[in-house]
Amino acid sequence: MKKLLYFILALSFIIWFGGSLTRNVLIFDLFLPAQELTLKPDYSDDIINYNIYLFTSTSIYTSVSYIITFVLFAYQMFSERRLLKSEGWLFMSVILFFLVSPIVIYNIYMDFTLSRAIYFSDYSYLSAGSLSDTIIMRYGNQLNTVLSGIAYLANLNVLAYFIIRPLSRPDNFLKHNE
Repeated sequence: MKKLLYFILALSFIIWFGGSLTRNVLIFDLFLPAQELTLKPDYSDDIINYNIYLFTSTSIYTSVSYIITFVLFAYQMFSERRLLKSEGWLFMSVILFFLVSPIVIYNIYMDFTLSRAIYFSDYSYLSAGSLSDTIIMRYGNQLNTVLSGIAYLANLNVLAYFIIRPLSRPDNFLKHNE
């Protein structure tokens, strides 16, 4: 049972992290690389709307994956809290993961409001430019963009800590892997 929970935790983390990176590639493809966000002039409204539709479609499984990751990670750390004292890499991973989780949860909320506007409203209003303005407001907020980048880097460090396991005693490593 423990190995199955670890597998589901790892799978949901990978789906969330990879899906989030894919979503950022989709949305930032719409903008010109510059200091301020401007939409690419050679993209038609149909291309912009389709990219935004793909962005919101992928938010469903990435959000669910993050919620599963959060719940399972909290459960595993609570059930194995004695390991936190002996394994420095695990303690650092827990701190980083839960420190940046409010940023990720806020982004999930923002994605939910955007998805709700697309799925539960008439899709024809998207050509009016209001959706493009919403996306520019979301990603034009430099504080949110910087904090999201920090959250990605912190979660990348969590992944690296799980793989490399720094601050781990060699005798603990052998005991846990037998």
